[in-house]
Formats: sequence, structure tokens, C-alpha cells
Amino acid sequence: PRVRMYAVSLIPQLSQCRPSIQRKLKTYLLDREYDPKDFTRIVSLLQQSYDCLGFSCEEVGTYNNDAVAECAGYESNHPMAGFTPKADVRTISKIDLDILAIQGLLKFPSSTNNQMAQLYYQYGRAAVIDQDQHTFDVLSLQKMAKSTYREEYSPYFQEYKDYHNGDSFYANDAIVSAFYADGMQWRNEYIVSWLQYGVVVEYLMGILGNAIWGCTRPDDTSHPTISWDSFAAAYIGSLEGTDLGGSDETIDGFLIWNTANRRSVQFDTQTEEHFAIINDEMLDLLYAGQTQIERPDCVNFEKTASRALHLMLLPLIQSTIWYAMQNEKLEFNSNDKGLVIAEILALSVLPIVKLYDETAADVIERNMLQQSVSTPVVDGAQAVANSFYQVLDEIGWGCEYLGQAENVDACKLYVPRRPSSGSMSSRWARNWRILIASIAVTSGTLLFECL
Repeated sequence: PRVRMYAVSLIPQLSQCRPSIQRKLKTYLLDREYDPKDFTRIVSLLQQSYDCLGFSCEEVGTYNNDAVAECAGYESNHPMAGFTPKADVRTISKIDLDILAIQGLLKFPSSTNNQMAQLYYQYGRAAVIDQDQHTFDVLSLQKMAKSTYREEYSPYFQEYKDYHNGDSFYANDAIVSAFYADGMQWRNEYIVSWLQYGVVVEYLMGILGNAIWGCTRPDDTSHPTISWDSFAAAYIGSLEGTDLGGSDETIDGFLIWNTANRRSVQFDTQTEEHFAIINDEMLDLLYAGQTQIERPDCVNFEKTASRALHLMLLPLIQSTIWYAMQNEKLEFNSNDKGLVIAEILALSVLPIVKLYDETAADVIERNMLQQSVSTPVVDGAQAVANSFYQVLDEIGWGCEYLGQAENVDACKLYVPRRPSSGSMSSRWARNWRILIASIAVTSGTLLFECL
């Protein structure tokens, strides 16, 4: 009875951490009678939750003269899904905890425009950053959405801004408007999708560009390392755990790593270790980038960063195709939540698609953006998949990384004009060199400056 009493008070608190761990502990401690044989498993699961709850192994300590030893804790180079960073970016990976909290809070009815969820968005909680190192103590999702890094360093910033009618903060504006929209259906899905596929994606582009710029500063070797490892942290997230491939349950995670793993099941693009081949490729790029920064080999690092940026678009393309497949089954005037998610996913890649192929962008818009007098996915999911084939060639990744699902094949029209090795996009190179030429190389630029 005493074990159950404490479990009743603890298990609900774990809803802010890895869902799979909370589910397992609930099974061991609440759904059935506690069995002492499960003690070791329970302790391990609890110890994995310490950092998420905001305390350390040292603070918990040992029990009964080392009957339960103090756990190892988290080092500055704590692994994330098999990637070991050189900089301490563990806190950056916790942006997924804020998204998880916002999703949970939006499930409740609110007479205050979901004020608590707004506070998480505006000020953050999980991604606590060392104030002495980075000038302020919390990186919030709103600060990411309004970060100057996007404008200063992302090679595609202008394309996204132009696509959204000159609005530099289109994602933030959409999210804030949704908080205050009376009677909005699917508010939760709308806001969370903008956070996942709008805010985080553009921020990742900015810090990648910042890493390249930092590599050109031989007097500051830590700068590109922090930026590069921060890209990894914001791509993978904290909910994936430490094991190679990330969590073995797709209910964990909100960031692109999780999106790639979920789609790899549906599109049959998994490794032998049962995680996405896209993520396997990303791990290779992340370690290659670390080595190139250390040398430093900035020419090849620029190529690696370009490959990483364009590789992270593939799960978004897969997801757009997946929702096209689901939504084409809907009836005219459907208000299914999948339509909301599909539109935001399409918007996450449409500015880049339009840059390379305006006709393809028109097809995606007609089928994926919500229309007042149109049947969902009017041209069919295969037409949407076909629209990406030229873009895949431009960004340097072959369609074999996308795979096929439910007889929809992204490779149906694909004829590669260059090797599918993820080679650097010529337009990325041009855009990046224009950016680098326009940036005044001054000291004192801080990685998480989001003014």
C-alpha cells in the first residue's frame, strides 16, 4: 500500500517526461500489484527521469548503505540517440519537453486563452541554459521563432519570408493567433505542428549556417562546435534517450528525428537496427562534421552542413506524402485534424520546393493547403509524391531515402541527374556565399542571441 501511495503522487508528474517511461512505471506500480522482482527495472526507469524532473543523481544519493547505488548522472557530453556531442548542449535538446508540456496543457478547456501553454511558449521551462555562457537563462520556443539567426545565417530565410508575404515571424504570428482564436477546432494539433515543423525547422537552418560561419573564425574553435552540436540536439531531442537509433517507442519524441523514425516504418526505410536510414545517415554527417571542425576543414564542413540541412527535409517530405495518402480518403468538406497537420507540413517545405520548381509547388498547394471548395488531395497522393522528384535532385538526396507506402512511390518519376550522395546544392552554395559576404565578421556574437 505504501508503494502505491507514493506511486499515485509520482506517476502523474512523469507525464512531463518520456511517455514510454511513464507508461511502463504506471504498469509496474499502478495497474497491477507491486512485485519486488520488478524493483531493478523500476529503479532504472526512475533514474532515467531524474534529469527531466530537474534534479540529479547526486541529489537523490544512495539508499541503505549502497543497497541502491547512486546513478551515474549526466556528463556534459551526454549521448543523444547514439550521437555524443563535444559541447554541453543537453539543455538545448529539452525543447521537446516544452512542446510536450504545451500539447498536454492544450488538451484542457480554458477560459484564459490557454495562458499556461502560452507561458511555456513565451518563456520556456525545460531548455535551461547556462546564463554565464549564453547571456540569458532560458531558450524558449518563441525566442527560437523570432531568432535573428534565421535571417542572418539561414540560406533559405528569404524564400520563407517571401512565401509568407514578407512576414519574418510568420510561425510565431500563426501560433499566437491560434491561442486567441475563439472556438478554434484542432487548436492543439495546429499549434504543436507549427512548433514541430515551423519553429524548430527554421531555427535548425539558422544554427547550421552559424556553424559554417563560425568555422571561418580560427580564433574561436568552440563557436562552430557549440552550433553544430546544438543542431544535433534540436534535431534529436531529449525524449529519444541515449541508445543508438533513439527510443524504441515512437510515442517518445517531437522533433525531426522522431518524425523520420515514424515515417521509416510506414515507408519501409529502416536500418537493420530498426530506425530510419535518414537518421543513420544523419549520425554519419554529425560525426563527420565534428571531425572537420576540429581540423579545421571548413570547405568540407560546409558541404557536410549542406547535406545535413537538406537531409532533414526528407522526413518532412515523407510526412507530406503520408498525409496526402490519408487525406485523399476524406470526403468533401471534411474537417479532419489531418488536414490541419498536412497543411503545416506542406508549408514547412513549400518555400524550397517553389525555389526549385514552381509547377510542383502549385500542385502541392492545390492538394495540401486547405481550400474552401475543394475535395482534399484532389489530384491524388501520387501527384503530390511526383511533385517532389525534381526537388530531390536539386537538394542532392535520392528518392530511395523516401521509399514507398500504400502503393504511392516517390520514385515513380525520379530520374537522377547527379549522384544521390547528398552533394551540396548549388543554390545553397550561392545563397550561403552571399550571406557570408554580407555578414560583418565581428566578435562577441553569441550562439543563443535571439534579440
